[in-house]
Amino acid sequence: MKKFYPLADLYGSLKEQRHLRAIRTGEFRAPRKGEWYLSGAIVEAYRAPNDLTPEYQIAKIVRVETETITRIVEEY
Repeated sequence: MKKFYPLADLYGSLKEQRHLRAIRTGEFRAPRKGEWYLSGAIVEAYRAPNDLTPEYQIAKIVRVETETITRIVEEY
């Protein structure tokens, strides 16, 4: 199961923003301008403003849909 991270930087419209998350790509390197990377004590996705020299986990943006499921597990 993949872990989803919130976006720290605005991407798309505000309405669309609530359906967007970041996931790890598996790459660990210095991000290039415009690429998304994960950082922070509470991990969020940031967009690199220019080529960075420190290495980070590289991320990509995905659109998510949340589904809530309620089921009976036991009757009393």
